[in-house]
Amino acid sequence: MKHPHLIEPFRPPQPIQPGLNRRQLLCALAATSWAASPSCGAALPQEESSKPEALKLTVLLEELPPYSFRDPEDRPRGYAFELAQSLLAHARIEAAYEFASWPRIMQRARKEPLILVPAMVRLPEREFQFFWPAQIAVRRGALYRLKSRPEIQVRKLDDVRAYRIGVVKDDVSERELLSLAPQLAPNLDRSADHASQLRRFFAERTELLALNQTLATSSLSQQGYDPGLIEPVLRFSDSRPFMALSLASGEALHLRLQKAWAEMRQDGSLALILKRYPMISLD
Repeated sequence: MKHPHLIEPFRPPQPIQPGLNRRQLLCALAATSWAASPSCGAALPQEESSKPEALKLTVLLEELPPYSFRDPEDRPRGYAFELAQSLLAHARIEAAYEFASWPRIMQRARKEPLILVPAMVRLPEREFQFFWPAQIAVRRGALYRLKSRPEIQVRKLDDVRAYRIGVVKDDVSERELLSLAPQLAPNLDRSADHASQLRRFFAERTELLALNQTLATSSLSQQGYDPGLIEPVLRFSDSRPFMALSLASGEALHLRLQKAWAEMRQDGSLALILKRYPMISLD
């Protein structure tokens, strides 16, 4: 039994081991006093300065030169890719870039949050399915034939009913043609992507080819076809490609991207990208 007036001998503090975390360090310091803090066995509260998880968008691209395509090293390239890359850098948002067929892109963009499609025509039927941060180009829809097939005669839209028309499923050309002339539905030969559409046309499985007139030359060249082999026979539409953000992403993100687009216009980033693609115009 200890005498009430005796003083216990001084105990030197235990040396603090290197590499201790914050909780262990506090406990070690408390152990140097006469009684360790009872809170040392409990978990310390999370640091108030801990950062939330960074926002990350998935950018969906299709093989559609010069808007988006893969280089020989399988890296994304093209006008729409560069726009998305610059936009998200201005907005300070991380991104993952994925290639997919157009039907798959539309399916995901309608259902999933945090999806950005950097090139989608703003059709009336799509108006309330997406947010539209920025217009990126103008589009002119046209029907083409092979120059070697002068027997294919088209002077007005009704003449098209005599031929099969190559389109990409769910692409703007399909939607516009059906809107202008619903009776053309049986004449549409739907492909999953532009590469398949071109293969079928040059194999003469279709007589007419629906393309964006402003991109026809570059699109064919990128896919390995001679643009000099085709000629336009009918122009059927004018429309506006936009960037499209999935509705589930929310209005706050939409406004953030609009602000970043305005910054791109002001600081010259947009003009520099457009200069590299002279076949594309905003008006």
